[in-house]
Amino acid sequence: MGSAALQDTEFRYRAVAGDWVVTRLGEADLAEVVRGLPVRAFPTYRGQRNYPGWLWLSTTCSLVGYESLLERDRLWLADFDPAVSWVSSQPFWVSGRDGSQVRRHVPDFLLQTTTGFVVVDVKPAELVNDARVAAVMGWTRRLCAARGWRYEVWSGADPVLLRNVRFMATVRRQVLVAEDVVGRVADAARAGMTIAQVEAAAGVEVEQGRPASLTLLWTRRWSVDLTRPLTGSSVLKDVA
Repeated sequence: MGSAALQDTEFRYRAVAGDWVVTRLGEADLAEVVRGLPVRAFPTYRGQRNYPGWLWLSTTCSLVGYESLLERDRLWLADFDPAVSWVSSQPFWVSGRDGSQVRRHVPDFLLQTTTGFVVVDVKPAELVNDARVAAVMGWTRRLCAARGWRYEVWSGADPVLLRNVRFMATVRRQVLVAEDVVGRVADAARAGMTIAQVEAAAGVEVEQGRPASLTLLWTRRWSVDLTRPLTGSSVLKDVA
């Protein structure tokens, strides 16, 4: 797929003001697209099998929509990723020919990162190898490659990691955590100490110290093994 696809593939998105913009794949500006509005709604209805909703992200300080709990999990990880500076959902339509087929597709997310843009589709593992799904994903991957964009098909992550990220995310609104306590806990931390040992050394009760510890983990000033359940016994690997 080369230059022909850049001109023959239609690209539609909604600008931040709500206006529809219709252009060609080769002319799309993702820096504008990522700040736009979703191109599809997130409906709810009786008997629905998926679970759509909106998740508040600290990265954007706004609600970002999702169409399934699996998509919500991908948003949690994007919000925890320091390389991600912005996230949009249902960011654009692409439509065009793929050989003899005419295809249309809306990716699930668009991430703006320190190394460029990432177009993300979220699919359960059992659907990734479905022939029809694979054909659309393959076409989308080729379109992204033609523009130099990264493309990701995401099917889930370690459930322990996800639980830990959701737990740490309880302190994303940092106005709810006492800054002086965060400072005291940070000053007491050394690599090799457990979280509970740091809180004790800082002279703070768990009720105050644990939100401070979670803040330091969420903001990546501390790191622990997040493939194991996060508790007061978790050992600090790195301390900034």
